Amino acid sequence: MSETKLAAKAPEERRERILRATVSVIRERGFAGTRVSDIAREAGTSQGLILYHFGSLEGALAAAVTLSEAEFLRDVAAELQAAAGPLEKLRVIAELVPGEGPAVSDWQLWLELWARAIRDEGARNVRASLDAQWREWLRSILAEGVARGDFVCRDIESSALRLASLADGLAIPLALGDSSVTSGRFRDLWLGAAALEIGLPVTRLLDR
Repeated sequence: MSETKLAAKAPEERRERILRATVSVIRERGFAGTRVSDIAREAGTSQGLILYHFGSLEGALAAAVTLSEAEFLRDVAAELQAAAGPLEKLRVIAELVPGEGPAVSDWQLWLELWARAIRDEGARNVRASLDAQWREWLRSILAEGVARGDFVCRDIESSALRLASLADGLAIPLALGDSSVTSGRFRDLWLGAAALEIGLPVTRLLDR
């Protein structure tokens, strides 16, 4: 698409196109290798327009990861809403979080974000905000299960943190293509840990 055509579009559409181009470039080059000129080329626009919308390369990178994660969280939220009870919601999490295709690519973005967050305050804030949403979901599912008498969980906050951290840890070899951690292996290991946290035999979670 030419720059003229892109400039003629509504600001919201223009902004989203730039963000999706940014995600594409990050996946190909990583945060460290991404330049404003790369994003401009991918989006078919000017570097100035990118800086106009996001202020800096760091602003575009943070917004791109936020967009990608927000879309994933939206999809998970829809699946959770349709799930019948907290046990099924844990299964939904275990299926969707390590999913094939785009979900694995999203973990690759997370690896990039984690590395950048060590030294960049903006990336650190984005990571903290997205992690907080993810942990709150787990906390809510566990709390629902306890309230219904389905789960036995002495410390919901700690259990949610452990399960979130396990997902993060398993995601590293998954995103790196390690054959020892497939999506199915991820699911079974995570559900096994969840069973320990809620006082149920693992077969209750693995059997559908």
